[in-house]
Amino acid sequence: MRTDIKKEVSSSSSFTLSIKQAFLIAHINGLLWLRRYPASIIFTAMIPFSFLFIVFVVGGGQYTHLALSGSLVAAAAGYGLATGNNIINWKVEYKLQDVFVSSPVSSFTYMVGIALAELLFGLPAFVVLATLIVIFSSNFFFSAIEVIVTLVLVWASTSSIAYFISTRSTHPRFVESFVAFLRIAIVVLPPVFYPLSIVHTEELRYLAYAIPTTHASLILQYAMGFPQTLGNSWSPELGFAVIIAYIIGFALLARTKAIWREN
Repeated sequence: MRTDIKKEVSSSSSFTLSIKQAFLIAHINGLLWLRRYPASIIFTAMIPFSFLFIVFVVGGGQYTHLALSGSLVAAAAGYGLATGNNIINWKVEYKLQDVFVSSPVSSFTYMVGIALAELLFGLPAFVVLATLIVIFSSNFFFSAIEVIVTLVLVWASTSSIAYFISTRSTHPRFVESFVAFLRIAIVVLPPVFYPLSIVHTEELRYLAYAIPTTHASLILQYAMGFPQTLGNSWSPELGFAVIIAYIIGFALLARTKAIWREN
């Protein structure tokens, strides 16, 4: 009995320590930088808001729901993928990853800390875009829950794959190129900024369903009360199932296959 209690206390203490370590890494890599260069928030918010501006102007306001949902998904995926750029710089340019490798910090805690730091840069953009989505929706409470859960899942899954790629790379340019490719593959090409209903080819529709950002955008559109653009073969349950499957797969990949200690 006492042994079980000791194990539970030890496990709880270890979990609490990991959380503190993750927030400390986020503080070092995020808050300290923002204190010195607060304009970084504006620069990093340009990409999602530029998408919002283009879709809103070209559509003449007709596709506001697509512009908002797409911009928010693009922001969540973009800040998640930026984790890879950050980690490779810490690893290659500054050699700071070696410091954490030799410390009690685990690879998963390190990844979470860097990902949280990137999230801090995008927090103002997230708040503005998410507020607009909730305002355009019919049910404030449930819409807010769907928006928050969807964003967290997209951010966590893209952070995991970006971490995996960066730890297995030796040069920042490779990570930058791969991250740029992923942004196009999961934000620009799939129906994130355009309606799924215009994808008439069955093969392409199945391909779109295989991409998590497609479902994230559809969930946000559903939260705003625009089900007519979703198609008959889609449901929020399907969307969350696909996104959760991706986050589980990418998290396991990052936890088991990422290279944390160099030989």
